[in-house]
Order: sequence, then C-alpha cells, then structure tokens
Amino acid sequence: MMALVTVVKLLILGLTLGAVVFYLMCIIAAIRFFKGAGRETGPSAEPPSVPVSLMVPLHGADFEAYENYASLCRQDYPEYQIVFGVRDESDTAVPIIRKLIADFPDRDLALVIDAETIGQNLKVSNLRNMLRAVKHEVIVIVDSDIRVGRDYLRNVVAPLADERVGLVTCLYRSAEAPDFGAKLEAIGITAEFMPGVLIARMIEGVKFALGSTIATTRARLGSIGGFEALADYLADDFMMGNLVARSGYEVRLSSYVVETAMAPVGVRGMMRHQVRWGRSTRKSRPLGYLGLVVTHGTALGLLYVAVDRASPVSLLVLVSTLAVRLIMGWLIGVHWLRDGILKRYFWMLPLRDVLSFVIWCLSMVGKRVEWRGRLFDIVGDGKIVEVAQD
Repeated sequence: MMALVTVVKLLILGLTLGAVVFYLMCIIAAIRFFKGAGRETGPSAEPPSVPVSLMVPLHGADFEAYENYASLCRQDYPEYQIVFGVRDESDTAVPIIRKLIADFPDRDLALVIDAETIGQNLKVSNLRNMLRAVKHEVIVIVDSDIRVGRDYLRNVVAPLADERVGLVTCLYRSAEAPDFGAKLEAIGITAEFMPGVLIARMIEGVKFALGSTIATTRARLGSIGGFEALADYLADDFMMGNLVARSGYEVRLSSYVVETAMAPVGVRGMMRHQVRWGRSTRKSRPLGYLGLVVTHGTALGLLYVAVDRASPVSLLVLVSTLAVRLIMGWLIGVHWLRDGILKRYFWMLPLRDVLSFVIWCLSMVGKRVEWRGRLFDIVGDGKIVEVAQD
C-alpha cells in the first residue's frame, strides 16, 4: 500500500512539474508569435484589394448582435459583400439584419433564408446554402458573436496572396462577459485556450481553424470537398483547418485579434459548452486530449499537496507552479492579447484552473452533448448523430 501511495505521489509530482514546463513553453511560443507575427501576417506595403465575401451564419439574435454585425459593415476595404444566413424566416436575427440593410444602404448586404440540410451540423448546412449568394472568390467566415475593427479585412485577407497559404484564422479575446459564467469562460479563452493555440503553432504548426475567423477561397474550400465534407462534424471549424492543412496548404495564424461578445450563460451553461468542446476534442484527437493533463498545473499542485499531506516540499511545488502559471496567464492574456476582462478578474484565474480540470475529467468519459437545444452522440473522429430526447 505504501508503495502505491509513493507511486501516486511521484506521478502527480511529475505531472505538476510537466505543467510548469508547459507554462514556460507557452511563454516562449507567445514571444515567438507576437514578436514575429507582424512580419508574417501584417498588412503588406500594398494593402489587398481583391474583392471579398464575408459569410455570417446565424441562429437567433446574439448578445449585442447589431453592434457585432455593424462592425463588419464599417470595414476600410475597397470591395466586399456580407452574406448573412438563417434557416427560418422566424429567426430572431432576421429583423436585426433587415435593419442593418436599411442602415447601411451603400454596403452590399444579403440575407439568405434556406432550411435545406446536408448533414447533422445545421451551421454547416446554413453556410452551404449561403454559398449560393456569394459573389467573390475570397471568402471570410465569421462567427456571429465576433466584433472587429475597421482594419480587420485588410489584415486577414493579406496572407492569402501567398499561394502556399490555404486558410487564415485569428486569435480572439472577450469584449463582453455580463455574468459570472461568462467571466469564467472569458478568462479561460485568453489564459488557457489561446496559450494552447500558440504552443500548438510552435510545436507542430497550425493544423486547425478557429471559428472567430476562417479566411480562404472557394477553390481551396472545394479542394477539401466543400462544406459537404464538414456537414456531420461538431467541430466544423477545427476540421476545416485540419483538412486544408492535410491537403498541403499552410494554415496561417493572423496577428489580428478579434473580440467575442459573450452572452450571459450562467455557470451551468458555461460547463455544458466546455464539456461539449472537450468531448469533441477527445474524439477528434484522443491522445492529444489525454496529454492535456499537463496543462492543469494548479489542480495538479493542489492534488500533490493533498496526497503529500501539505508537506513543505508539496507547498513549495504548489506555490512555484501557481507563480509560473499566473505569470504565463498575465503575459499572454493581459499583456499581449490585451484582455481587459482577464485583467479585471485575474484573481479568478486559479478558480478557473480548478474548474478546467473538472471539465477535463468529465470530458474524458461520455459521448453525449447538447448543442442548440438538440442532443447528439459524438462518434468516430468527431462526427455527430442526433439522438431523441427523453
């Protein structure tokens, strides 16, 4: 029995020290990106002028929806259209889009209402239906809760001039977090998820996309099988970037940081969203998801204190781990990503870390998720199958 306890202590200690290494590597990855990204993805001496079609799939009116959509209409870009799409005339986003069309008469705006379905993921079906109204070769797909500045299109479209680049995606931070659950999720975005994106870029390159921005061309989309190839995947943005990378193109992470206006979600809603993402990631990359254990240094440090009965060594390990973790979170989330919400509620980061470990544990089992009021089982490599609700 004593031998087993010793093994458990050493295992947890090793994982905790591994987390410290992970945090330090995140800092290195961030330094490399933020010091070099301007040269890699910033606007060229001659700003891009190729016509662009923005695609915004909608499902109900988002939090502060008008301002989010209006930010896309204020782009300092010579020629672009925006295609909004819903599946039903009764969708609550429709009046907002009609007002937008009236308020921006000089902009090329279109609203597609089409319920045709090509797979389990209704967002992807929506995008496929919207494609019929798209006028231009270059397309930029944007999640409906995203808010951007006037120079957004110039930045994200520029790298596509390089024929080796098949897709451009963006980091993001929270613009709004109106309740406790949203604040916890916002903190996790820039202090946990974005560092993971940066270290993935450093270690293996970007082989995924983020729904905050997906800039590509119709030809490159067609080369992976179009939206039909994504129609049954829950993580359609991840799969789109992954398929583009596998087809031989480079996926470029832009230096431009967009914002997401998060709605009030409550702690329970935040947990459902995070577990859904976790189970999807586990199905898509099972070994990679298992390896995420070393990203949970705060929780591992607390576990080590518990199993070692708060020995001086265990307390030193916990304090050291937490110090490195907080430095990493501040540098990436506050200093580089300029996340005002994380800065204001930085004291909540250890709580968010413990909650993230709980979510990781919950996501290691089970395959059922709730998404947009529907229940799905995640099967295979991340595809979804709807199941009847009790």
